[in-house]
Amino acid sequence: MRSFRYIFFIIAAALISGCSDDKVTPDADVFYEVSINGNDVTFTNKTTGAVSYKWDFGDGTTSEEESPVHTYPGKGKYVPTLYATTKEGKVTEGSTVLYIAKTSPVKLDDNSLADWDHVTDHDITAGAGETYFRRAKFDYDASYVYVYLEMNSKAANADIFDFYMDTDNNAGTGLLTGTFPEGGYDVLLEGAVLANWFDAFYHKGAQNAFTFDASGVTEFYTLGTQQQEGNVLKFELRLSRAKLKGLAATTGLRIGIEATKGDWSATLGDIPGKGLPSVLINFEQ
Repeated sequence: MRSFRYIFFIIAAALISGCSDDKVTPDADVFYEVSINGNDVTFTNKTTGAVSYKWDFGDGTTSEEESPVHTYPGKGKYVPTLYATTKEGKVTEGSTVLYIAKTSPVKLDDNSLADWDHVTDHDITAGAGETYFRRAKFDYDASYVYVYLEMNSKAANADIFDFYMDTDNNAGTGLLTGTFPEGGYDVLLEGAVLANWFDAFYHKGAQNAFTFDASGVTEFYTLGTQQQEGNVLKFELRLSRAKLKGLAATTGLRIGIEATKGDWSATLGDIPGKGLPSVLINFEQ
């Protein structure tokens, strides 16, 4: 999911005075607009008084186009500069600061799971002895956390999923559980998500107490593509960082997922695996 934001600014050219006996040569009036769409930045040049331009994008690349579109290599802070040259050869420059947020290749409305092939940072294979879960992947951007699950099941089973989430990346708050160590789980998402039931709960009380209150939060998740290949079920979803407690401001998230039969009669499996540390997603990378 790409995010959009627009930055508008005017850079007033500095007046450079020559000797008192010389005629002052006018500067170019440097003026441009910037729009950011993911990693793609459109520079719309509205400078007057110049005959040629050079852009230094702040990432080691340049352009002499008047109004270029540039793709930045990834998340980070960049300082692009426009050098505008008048017909008299006088150069005026103007800079700004851009912040490029991390983007994700995952799209939930493309009726495909192929975009997950490009997610490699958090690619989890089920632990030894796990017979239900096969694989999980996680990705994120400024607005969402994306989840891909692959398991030995069928959608018709309406399996129940429990997402244990340490949303402040602090083991000193939230539930402590032996199922997924190295985390204190502040948020529990629970339900048969493929049967349109998924609720959010927030932990309260002692850390060794399984006590969660219903959050009342709605529309915190969006289900994407589902695929059934024989007995292998695959699906994707995204979680809204703004909707769930702690996710908007945290620098990291720990997450572990457990599956239970739809009638609550038995636990089906865990990923990364029972007794294994939960997955750490560092939002600062």
